[in-house]
Amino acid sequence: LLDSFVAGVKSPNWEITRLYVRELNILPCIACGECDKKGECPIKDDMQAIYPLLSQTDAMIVATPVYFYNVPAQLKALIDRCQLLWYKNKGKKPVLFKPGYLITIGGRQEKSIFEGIFLTIKSFFLTLGVRLKASWTYAGIDNLGTIKKHPTALREVYQAGKKLCQKS
Repeated sequence: LLDSFVAGVKSPNWEITRLYVRELNILPCIACGECDKKGECPIKDDMQAIYPLLSQTDAMIVATPVYFYNVPAQLKALIDRCQLLWYKNKGKKPVLFKPGYLITIGGRQEKSIFEGIFLTIKSFFLTLGVRLKASWTYAGIDNLGTIKKHPTALREVYQAGKKLCQKS
């Protein structure tokens, strides 16, 4: 699905950076409070390179499976480590001007499996000054490659990528 979305984004004005969180070394937040006191996270791992990317992005697309009604642990660790950015913006009204998109799949057939992800992603986006503009959720997709058999999914996200470029 992410590949289809990105394929729709054909514009020389857009530079796309993909982060495969599962391949990164991101330790969980330890709630030490240093980000509030000193304005930096004492944990030195791959987040040091990710913070600037998150701050400089013009648009954000999160593509993730559902694990127990939420994002996988690796992505949740990244989100939790953005507590640093939350503290930096504490007391300031967030400027919501960057578009954000969510693409997610889950094995269960019920739509409620996405409720936890929506709450988490909306909070994450708010911290980054990103507004959730659109989302695509596909239930009943549990095995790798199954999404290719979905009648509309790949086309829907491809068209969304094209639309994103047309607005810029």
